[in-house]
Amino acid sequence: MKAQSRKLGKVAVLLSVLFIATMVLVLCQTANQAAAQDDVKIEAEKKKNAQFVLKLAYTDAANWPASGIKPLGEHAFALIFKSIVESRSNGAMYVELFPATSMGQSKEVIEMVQTGTLEMGIQTGALAGVYPPVQVINLPYAFQSDEIAWWIFDNSEFWKKMTAEIEEKTGIKVLAMGQNGTRHFTNSKRPIREPKDMEGLKFRVMPSPIYVKTLEAMGASATPLAHGEIYTSCQTKVVDGQENPIWNIAANKWYEVQDYMTLDGHTWSEDMLIINANFFNNLPKAFQQIIRAAAYQGQTAGRASESLGSLVTDFAILEKNMEIYSPTPEEMAKFKAAVVPVADWLKQEIGAKYVEDFYKAVEEAEAALGYR
Repeated sequence: MKAQSRKLGKVAVLLSVLFIATMVLVLCQTANQAAAQDDVKIEAEKKKNAQFVLKLAYTDAANWPASGIKPLGEHAFALIFKSIVESRSNGAMYVELFPATSMGQSKEVIEMVQTGTLEMGIQTGALAGVYPPVQVINLPYAFQSDEIAWWIFDNSEFWKKMTAEIEEKTGIKVLAMGQNGTRHFTNSKRPIREPKDMEGLKFRVMPSPIYVKTLEAMGASATPLAHGEIYTSCQTKVVDGQENPIWNIAANKWYEVQDYMTLDGHTWSEDMLIINANFFNNLPKAFQQIIRAAAYQGQTAGRASESLGSLVTDFAILEKNMEIYSPTPEEMAKFKAAVVPVADWLKQEIGAKYVEDFYKAVEEAEAALGYR
């Protein structure tokens, strides 16, 4: 009887613990839901009281603080931008965030910003659809490092002239340049050590001509697809591989449907903050200054988030789930030689001067940063 009583006592204790744990979980969930509802009410009130509302759309998910150890690059960019704009304008401006392609893919965001349906967006690779010369910044193997790209977008006369021309010809003002990151190849077929290993493989690329030409120059087939189609297309073998920055591969779990990654860094890709020029130019000067300052700090946050993910946190995830190969200097020379025709093609498409001026800006950046 005593033994049975002890067993019953233990069961009662376990049931009590389970009950308490369940109640704690329920209370936490209830508290979180209440906090979320409060946040919605606060945001609605801020929007109602604002003199100007800026809708900002982007591709990355709003992963933080709900999940993830850090915000994804575009989300970090947007959070900092929103905070500074709203605080420094004392609530006169309100930034409404639309993450996770909730307003459409980059192509649709470009179109909406151009027409004024949407005030702002962060885009990667899609501006070429309305302004083809911008493809020069995606020329393969143009940047030896991220900081060379940053120097060009922060300091060069080349970029100042190009952004002025973008505004004149498209009605879109470029405010800042974050970092989508350096892109690498993944695939499900075999390790890629040099261009000949890419022959016969089909890769998803962004819907931008220069991405297609780069893959074709290496001997592969290029299939332009939207960002949201990558996982399924790789899973169902519509394509054999894709190319993206490390953080993006990890964040979207493409390693579940890809086995091999080659760290060739063929293209540096942008997170470009854009705004409808007519909307911006009609704002009070003081508000324009606030937006410019917020954009600058936002791009810094976006660059830092991407670097942290691709160099540290997300790279560690891929190391555990994929076979990763770093080409030798001799193999890299073969990759670079294979894509030489891409620059020649682009000169024919947009005019030689754009390409020549871009490479001059790269040389200036390399000299300024001690690479020459």
